[in-house]
Order: sequence, then structure tokens, then C-alpha cells
Amino acid sequence: MRAWISPLLTSSRSSGLSVFGVAIVLACMGFAPSFSAAQTADATTVAEEPQSKLHYTLGIRMRADDLNQDTRSAKLRPVLGLRYGRWRVGIGDGQEWLRFNSFRKEPSLSYQWIENSDISLGLSMRIHNLNTGETFDIFEPGRKTLRSRVLANMRITDRWSAGVEWTQDVLNRGDSSTLALGVSYAWPLSQHSELSLNSGITWAPAEHWRTAAHMNRIGAGELTTGIGSVGSGLSYKHSLSKRWAWYSTLGINKAVGQVAKLSGPDSLVNGQIGLLYFDR
Repeated sequence: MRAWISPLLTSSRSSGLSVFGVAIVLACMGFAPSFSAAQTADATTVAEEPQSKLHYTLGIRMRADDLNQDTRSAKLRPVLGLRYGRWRVGIGDGQEWLRFNSFRKEPSLSYQWIENSDISLGLSMRIHNLNTGETFDIFEPGRKTLRSRVLANMRITDRWSAGVEWTQDVLNRGDSSTLALGVSYAWPLSQHSELSLNSGITWAPAEHWRTAAHMNRIGAGELTTGIGSVGSGLSYKHSLSKRWAWYSTLGINKAVGQVAKLSGPDSLVNGQIGLLYFDR
């Protein structure tokens, strides 16, 4: 049971586009020798495991931004996830990934309202950096706001899955709202590895696109409501043992519609590689 993952893998600092990022959570695959078997087993575990038990994920990742631009950069960041009952911080303990590929998990506080083998519905709040267009990072300066999110993942077949996400700027600082839709296809390579292909689009009101463009790009003030970005991505996940796993991702985010007519680059290529340890 796989789910879609976001094609817009990391920040779009250079282009000012809204980011539909996968980030650190593509790698929560190290819970069992077989991906499909692990998913079935962990789906049962969710229902049977004591809700008061605390689990965690630790790791490290190297993120590379704007690989196709002169502004390319690389950053080394720690990974931390916590799970307590239905509450999650960041990627939690990775159980959701086993069923839904952890589409767009971020360093946020979330509550899993619905959680079973075929569908997941979660509510969350996170700090959003308006200057970089990405999830709040304590290492990054910039103007911040508080963004709420409703995220739903659904299994279509054993290999195909889909998801929808709605976000809202709670403090009304210009980020407005966004609606993201996507699909994903999971291709098992072995009992220990899997390749995932994904694609998605992001729709948003004019206010969001104007803020994301920082208003310093020619034509930003004329942006209107509509679809502004389309992305696709590829991720590889490999289970080293029950507790250890590594992953790598590569994705492209391309501006479309009026956003593509702005000055500056209209597409960005990003990627990352990481190693994680799971408290299981």
C-alpha cells in the first residue's frame, strides 16, 4: 500500500514558487525485510499498539537545492520524528510512511484523525517561512507565519495511490491558501528496496503566488488565481535492517501559467540523500 509523494522535493528559493516538498520522510522504510509485508503488519500494529507509547526516528540528511541554477547549494540537516498515540512531530515513527509513503511530512505538529490501511486523514500546524517558501528551519532567517494543513492519502491499488492537501495561512500574512493534488506509483525492486514515481499540481489564489514571488520579480503584481506549479519526482528507498534505512530523491518543480511568465528561472531541480534510525 503505497501513496503519492510530493514531486516538489525541496525549496524554490530562487524562483519564489510555492514548494510541494518531500523533505526528510521519504526514507522510513526500515521496519521489515519486505515492504509489502511490513505495511500489512504495521497496519495491524497501529490498531493494537498502546496509544500512550512514545516512539521516535533519528537521522541525518544532505539536501541539495537548485541543482540546475547558479544558486545551487547543499545543506546537512538532522532528522527527528516523534509519535505519541495519534500525535506526531515531524515524521513520527514512520508507520504512516509504510502505508502512504509519508506524502509531504514536515517538521510540524500533527494529529491523525483517521488512520487505517486504506486511508489517512491528518490535521497539522507548522511555521512557514515566507521569504524562502519552505517549512520553518531554525537555521534560516526570514518572515514567518503559521500555516494549518489538512492532508488525506488514499490507496487506489496495491501500487497506485493518491493524495490531496489543503493549507491555510492562519495569521493572514500573505500566504493565503493552497490546494495540492497528486498521484504516485510504487515499484518494488526487491524485498529491501523500492522505487517511487510521482506527479502533482498546486493551485492557489493570487495572493499566495504574489507572496511566493516576493513581489520583486517583474509581473508578480499581475498574478491571478489558478494552477501555478507542476512537479514530478523519483525516490529510492532501501532497508538496511529492521531499524536502519537510507534513501535518495530527485525532483523537478516547474512553474506554469502566469507564474511561468515571471522573470527568473521557471524550473528547479532538487534532491537529497539521508540515513535514518527507527525506534521499533
